[in-house]
Amino acid sequence: MSYKISSARRAYLESRGVPIPEDPRTKFPDLDRLMIHQKEAIFSPERFKVLVWHRRARKTYTSIIETIRQAMLRPGVYWHIFPTYGEAKDAVWRDPNMLFSIIPKSIIEKTNESELVVTLKTDKGKSIFQLKGADDPDALRGPNPYGIIFDEFEKMKKEAWDVTEPILRANGGWAWFVGTPLGKNHFYDFYQRGLSGHAEWKSSLIKASTSGVVPQYALDEARAGMSDALYNQEWECLWLEGTGQVFRGVRDVCTAIPRGPLENHIYVMGCDIAKHEDWTVITVYDRANNCQVYQDRFQKLEWPFQKAKIKAVSDKYNRALVILDATGIGDPVADDLLRAGVPVEPVKFTAPIKKDLIEKLSIYIEQKHIRMINMEETLKEFDNFSYTIGPTGRISYGAPEGKGLFDDIVISHALSIYLLNPVLSYKPEKPKTLLQLHYEQAKRNYDNPDSDGWGEWEQDVGL
Repeated sequence: MSYKISSARRAYLESRGVPIPEDPRTKFPDLDRLMIHQKEAIFSPERFKVLVWHRRARKTYTSIIETIRQAMLRPGVYWHIFPTYGEAKDAVWRDPNMLFSIIPKSIIEKTNESELVVTLKTDKGKSIFQLKGADDPDALRGPNPYGIIFDEFEKMKKEAWDVTEPILRANGGWAWFVGTPLGKNHFYDFYQRGLSGHAEWKSSLIKASTSGVVPQYALDEARAGMSDALYNQEWECLWLEGTGQVFRGVRDVCTAIPRGPLENHIYVMGCDIAKHEDWTVITVYDRANNCQVYQDRFQKLEWPFQKAKIKAVSDKYNRALVILDATGIGDPVADDLLRAGVPVEPVKFTAPIKKDLIEKLSIYIEQKHIRMINMEETLKEFDNFSYTIGPTGRISYGAPEGKGLFDDIVISHALSIYLLNPVLSYKPEKPKTLLQLHYEQAKRNYDNPDSDGWGEWEQDVGL
């Protein structure tokens, strides 16, 4: 349907009292579909806005609305920049709920997917909307954008702003810096600038617990699947830096007792090896109930004896699968054990793998999915094991440095539960009494429970 109506046709329709269809361009953006925090971000007058919003708070969606709105008011070039070109294409261009569901189709003149460009025709002239990556900040030099969205700014090279700021200063343009906390890096500095009272800058921080965007049950699911530090950073927008304790409720799960192997039970064995200063630790769990049944640690033992010990424990516990730290010196040990017929699953530690292992162990302890043997050295290591969040937001796990503490027991436990799943608990059905069985049978014999005498029968049998 065309929305171009001649003046004569408009006068005729108005004389007849016929509603005139509105051009959808005059209804953009549709304020009825926006939440309060979105409207505040769009209509506040500051040139430079820092939006610190939790995950799924519609940061990108709101940013696109503002960019298109500005493109309709002031014809020109507008950029939406992500840390990488690939992220820009995946998050905005390819997502059917993003760019092309937001821009009114009536103002799209043409698109260029190879350059991620949309040409817009507005009442005031043509505008260009373009997605870009900040992989190479120097490549942003030259053009003259009137407005820029820096999306996921916490992950972006700050040089992207350094290159484009002079352009916006010269042409009176604007910029949004959008993201979620990632330590106290440059994004944190920009957020503080928006709180300083400067006339050109404004900051907004939205937490999941107060925004109402994400249902509480979904937040509960998210919290159950990650560490407290990560949850607070991603969903509560806390600027974390420093150290903190990783494990909570360790003593509550230390109720297991050492046991020998049981016939037909399957065991899994975590092994963190060392030769000189650190300790080699072996922990064994029963996969039937996620209970720890064995633990040993030793130090300064030659490799042949260590490998013999590992093999003996594995053989004892029904040829338990050995999850072995195969980083560095562990790699040839894993090969030797495999040649000796020991079932081994080597794990080579990287920062992401260690993070996943430790966070799974933390969650399993907090949710009581495992039971551990109560040992003094175990409690000491778990009590002192901590995380550190650096200025870039990277979370590191380990024993505090310079205090003569170790983390070998923790790593061994983390390796042990690598393949464990939560054990489903159930309560056996309580046997029914003869009276209950008689009642149920009689009830099935009645086609109409509301017939005469039914209520008296219930009273007679004491129900």
